[in-house]
Amino acid sequence: MHIFLSSFKGTIDKKNRISIPSHFKNTIKKSKEKTYIFKSLKNSCLEIYLEHKINSIISSVEEEDFLSTKKDDIKTAILSDLEEIIIDNDGRFSLKEDHKKFSKIATEIIFIGKGNYFEIWDMIAGLKHKEIARKNIKSI
Repeated sequence: MHIFLSSFKGTIDKKNRISIPSHFKNTIKKSKEKTYIFKSLKNSCLEIYLEHKINSIISSVEEEDFLSTKKDDIKTAILSDLEEIIIDNDGRFSLKEDHKKFSKIATEIIFIGKGNYFEIWDMIAGLKHKEIARKNIKSI
């Protein structure tokens, strides 16, 4: 199983390229799978998935009732925005303006491992997200 753990800080260069942290890059390489970017449905961040997880998501949605409006909404929200990213030999990919605008990413970013995927956040928003998550857990 390929998992993404920990958090890493990074930046976007002048050509809108993001360098994936070496830990995450190695996980992607070992998987030998296509890699996809997706606008989060929960937060103002971008989510990066390996192909097997996308297939798993599609399969779980397919199990819903054929005429389900919910099923159609989920497929539209996820699959219509899903894009394969091409990672160069240096572990970089180009971030589209649409993704940059959605996630409010400026220059500094943070990668947050979430197990079977990872998120890319604007640095300040991502650090705040981590802080809120810890506070929420303490109140349980």
